[in-house]
Amino acid sequence: MSTLFHTTPSSPTKALRQNPAATRKFSRQDARAELRSTMRKKATIVPLGTMMDDFLTPLAKGSKAIPNVFTNVPKFSSEREMYDYITKTLNASGQFGRTTFVTTAHKPDKNDDSKQAIDCGMYASKLAPKEEYLESGEESRRMIWALIELLIECKLDGVGQDPFDDSTEGGEVTAEKRREVLGQILSYVELAFKYQQREAVFMVLFLGKYARVVRFDRSGIIASEKIAYKDDKKDGSKLTEFIVRYARLGASKRGHDSTAVRISPTDALGEKLKEHGAAAAEKDPEDHVQKLFNQSLDEKWPWWKLEVQDEESNKTKWFAVGKPHFYAGGVAGRGTRGYVAMPLDDEGEEIDSKAAFVYLKDAWRVDHEGMEMEGTILKALNAAKVQYVPTLLYHGDLGQNTESYDRWPDYHEDKTREKCPLKSHQHYRIVVAEVGKPLSEFTNSIELVWALICCITAHEQACAAGYIHRDISAGNILLYRDGTGHWAGLLNDWELSKECKGGKTQAGGRQLDRTGTWQFMSVHALLKNFKTIEIPDDLESFFHVLVYFAVRFLPHNLADRLVGKFLCYYFDDYTDGDSGFTCGPVKYNAIKRGVIDLTLITGSGDDAESNKEEPLVFFQPQSSSLEEDDDDDGETTEGDEDVARATHPIDDLISDILKAFQAFYAKDAVQKPKRKALGNTAPGRLPPGAIAAIAAELDEAADDPAAPGADSESTSAQPVPTPAPKLEEKIETHAAMRKLMLSHLRREGWPDADKGDDKKPIGGYVPAKENTVVGSAILTGSKRGAQDGGGSTSKRVRSRAA
Repeated sequence: MSTLFHTTPSSPTKALRQNPAATRKFSRQDARAELRSTMRKKATIVPLGTMMDDFLTPLAKGSKAIPNVFTNVPKFSSEREMYDYITKTLNASGQFGRTTFVTTAHKPDKNDDSKQAIDCGMYASKLAPKEEYLESGEESRRMIWALIELLIECKLDGVGQDPFDDSTEGGEVTAEKRREVLGQILSYVELAFKYQQREAVFMVLFLGKYARVVRFDRSGIIASEKIAYKDDKKDGSKLTEFIVRYARLGASKRGHDSTAVRISPTDALGEKLKEHGAAAAEKDPEDHVQKLFNQSLDEKWPWWKLEVQDEESNKTKWFAVGKPHFYAGGVAGRGTRGYVAMPLDDEGEEIDSKAAFVYLKDAWRVDHEGMEMEGTILKALNAAKVQYVPTLLYHGDLGQNTESYDRWPDYHEDKTREKCPLKSHQHYRIVVAEVGKPLSEFTNSIELVWALICCITAHEQACAAGYIHRDISAGNILLYRDGTGHWAGLLNDWELSKECKGGKTQAGGRQLDRTGTWQFMSVHALLKNFKTIEIPDDLESFFHVLVYFAVRFLPHNLADRLVGKFLCYYFDDYTDGDSGFTCGPVKYNAIKRGVIDLTLITGSGDDAESNKEEPLVFFQPQSSSLEEDDDDDGETTEGDEDVARATHPIDDLISDILKAFQAFYAKDAVQKPKRKALGNTAPGRLPPGAIAAIAAELDEAADDPAAPGADSESTSAQPVPTPAPKLEEKIETHAAMRKLMLSHLRREGWPDADKGDDKKPIGGYVPAKENTVVGSAILTGSKRGAQDGGGSTSKRVRSRAA
């Protein structure tokens, strides 16, 4: 198999991290490697004095000089000695009245599943972790990611563990140990972003006798040059000055989001939220919206009042939220969170009792020429009365942008803005009326297919209204109750859509990478890094979504234990091509050949059997009598292939769509290498044995009319059948594909109860063997290329598909 990994990437790994559709199990090592790759060439190294001038409040005139508290630092023999000394020294300095420095290296946050803990950090004194001790009697308080103010990490080796290099472009390091440290600190920053509402995160990195200050935001990194923090003659005192001045800053200056206010579950508003959720549950126990809201009232997570500055009315709206329903993760990028939210009054103090639950999305949108706000797009779609899309309520930027991007020209005076490898991000919130549920919660195959038909209709009407979606995926198609009370599909997440006129995607605002979600992108899009996404590409993505859910939940001929492997090879896999990462072979062959062949997954049988091809086949669910007779658990067992089973109507639907795509792809031009006539080169000399064999095998067979080649016209191999005329047209337009799907949907035989348990492995698919872990040699991508940019490097570390 080929190598594997991501959503839209030049680095497919990121799809596995952030995309719930990915199947392969992702280790901490993989996660850190991907975080590292997403930050490649996104760091800027500047003097610490410059950082303080740019990000700290100036000292008042006449202020006393801040003494260096580290002048007597000893030589450390362990990291434990190092962070214990640093926290004790800072706490004893008398410079920090309202903050406390604590060691947290050995006790991870009990609310975080990753179980990662940074060495130490600064907390508001009244919120600092309580005193706790190890069995050895040594103090080590418990990490609290939701409350840490300044991250502090300690390394003994000032060179070999330094994640940045002052002498290279972008501070790039090549030594493996140094790259590992970069991945490690990025994983800590990711958790700070996850549990807090932040514009930026600051970290102090102690490296033996050296130190750096590092600032992270959604575009990139600004790191100080390495300083000898003990030596005042070499600006060592500036580190103490930075920490003291940082501790004196207000919350927003320390990187906190000023448009988010923490709610305690025990304060008045917190209690009212719990009461409101309980009342909604009592009123309609089966309502999925109240279920989602009540699930979000998880007291292990921070709750927030979030401000939305509405672009349309120019008014400020407030909403209360709990645990995010969705969180994208990562450091650089959108950092998207989705919430089931409760509207508040204009002052943000009371619940608006007349209002219904809504859906609020918080993201750092890419802000480049040619990219519109998602709310602007939805407003146009709503005005055009496009069906099956969210109803816009409020949206707008929050006046917060990524300063690593804004300040890049100031730090690189010899370069133009066009050379900047960072993306500009604006903090943005949007609120829509519909709160959908995941497509994975479909009741049966009829509901699944109908939801996709609804969204194809939405896509068609949106294209007519001037926008093509460009990111059809399992996560962007939801279920919601329509005006009749029945479940229908809702095509969500329009932030990557682009202008479409006359059925053609318009040029302009080109992204640095592919646009879409890797698992569901068309084969054409996966073969070309910068392909313009057209209507057939999105229609193919709808098909891949259909296959994805059908394989997970419907009965078929693939053993349950092999479903994870299939999902990984069909959806997550990629080929490490000469020009970068391209389509995986299983999806490629399915579309090009018109059949989903399982042979590479299942093998071709015992040696005694003849060679065979095994296509994916969907079956009707077994009857209750058969289930009683078989006495199995649904797992495919020996002999099952001999039991005749009726095929499922969805099998014919998938087969017909595949044949149409095969015909569509058959129109691709065949690129043949240029050839020229044979020159006057000296003929090669054949050995005597070859001459004798030619005479015996070829010359004597020339007179045999049955010999191959004797009569090229009568004995030549039969040509490969050409696709049926205009078969490809069934998937080239919305109307044709919708008609094809509806024609199958009206056929008899669709079962009412065919959805089984999810066959996708819990926790992900674990490959039998991997050669290497993908590292930072892979250039960054993003969940979608429209987010985090970049292409594959010429030096790529190969990893076995999984």
